[in-house]
Amino acid sequence: MARLQRRRKLLLLLLLAAAILLAVTYGTCGRGWGIGTGKGNGDGDGSATSKGLVDAVDAAPKRCQILVASEGIIVDGVKQTRDGAVAACKPALAADVVVAGDARQGDWDDLKAALDAANIEIFKREPRGTGSDATDAGAPSPTATDDAAAIDAAVIDAP
Repeated sequence: MARLQRRRKLLLLLLLAAAILLAVTYGTCGRGWGIGTGKGNGDGDGSATSKGLVDAVDAAPKRCQILVASEGIIVDGVKQTRDGAVAACKPALAADVVVAGDARQGDWDDLKAALDAANIEIFKREPRGTGSDATDAGAPSPTATDDAAAIDAAVIDAP
């Protein structure tokens, strides 16, 4: 008999605790139980300034694309002098550089020194099909006749 009374007392205490918990929840959370009865048409005019996931202010500037080849220095598809390349990349403060196999070493050395002096960050990449980061491993390196086309593809496709 004592065992039965103990069970009833425990059940009554649990029901009382549940009722208190429900009352507190109702008092703090209000009437909405999250079952979707709202219309979703708020009165607010919205105060967000962002139109997307990333504000334009937060987005990093685009890097300029530089190709150093036997033809000279090509920046974003336009042939430039060393100083012109530095001036073109100055607003971006960063450059993706592809040095072709037929490029003069002195051209690359001079351009690298000028970019470093202008505090332009350099991201040097290998032409497609060469180097350790080649996506088509085992493919032959571009020859002198198709070198420019392969490098143009590398500059255009670079992320």
